Amino acid sequence: MKSGRVLSLYYHRVNVLENDYNLLSVSPVRFRQQMLYLKQHYQIVRFEEDWNALDSDAVAITFDDGYLDNLQYAVPILEELEIPATIFVSTGTMEQDRELWWDELESLLLVGGSFTPFFALEDEEFGCRWDTSTWEYRKNCYKGIHYLMKNFITPEKRECWMRQLWEWRGQRRKARECNLTLSMDDCRILSKSAIVSVGAHTVSHPSLANLDRRNQEIEIRASIERLEHILQKKITLFSYPFGVPKTDFNEETVQICRECGIVKAASTEFALWNAKSDPYRIPRKVVRDWGVREFERKMQDYWKD
Repeated sequence: MKSGRVLSLYYHRVNVLENDYNLLSVSPVRFRQQMLYLKQHYQIVRFEEDWNALDSDAVAITFDDGYLDNLQYAVPILEELEIPATIFVSTGTMEQDRELWWDELESLLLVGGSFTPFFALEDEEFGCRWDTSTWEYRKNCYKGIHYLMKNFITPEKRECWMRQLWEWRGQRRKARECNLTLSMDDCRILSKSAIVSVGAHTVSHPSLANLDRRNQEIEIRASIERLEHILQKKITLFSYPFGVPKTDFNEETVQICRECGIVKAASTEFALWNAKSDPYRIPRKVVRDWGVREFERKMQDYWKD
């Protein structure tokens, strides 16, 4: 039997946010409209299923990062419409006293007022002074520091830079309620849903290809083992942070995932799955806060592999 293709979609958040600089959130109203459209027009499959058995095209729904609003707003809609989804959870912010690092950086540089006119980053290799006197200058600062944090430094150094930024702002470090991620108890609730599968997404959401093998293994294995301990079940699904092949994960990453018991891993390669696709490089296409007509047009374009 000839298998069909699978269009894997990836979301991050379902919420209405005052600040969404990285365009990660889809409103609950639009998310429900998007799910209704998919349910009416496509076969929807679980990410963990054997897609080689398919005889027609299908869609798979995934979420990256593990924001709390996945449980609050997305899951009730998915359960109502009986649509399966996989949520890939980054485990490092489960205590809910920290935000995911790009949200924290956004909070420090792009939210609020009372900014001093410059920020001087103290670092032997990347030390730099940024003008922060206007929002446009702070946006440039955000882009520059985000680029360095993603591509050139370790999670430990990233934490050091964050402490410098909080001291610069003169504020107590905290997590905004709107940006909380899933706690351990939230993950247990999520795992009990008949329509949700849980996968791992590292501890601190680094671009794995920019880490040495030891640190890649720490990020991958620790996230898997923590989820297995919390949920008391085997974790066999994984999503690479940022997800671009060769840029954000490499052959070492794939090998480590295999060694850790992962059987299927999601990338962000802009393509469709077919029977010849590598199970450790499942391609996916992003969804934004699109109304139903724009969503329909995007879906039609997305099938053009």
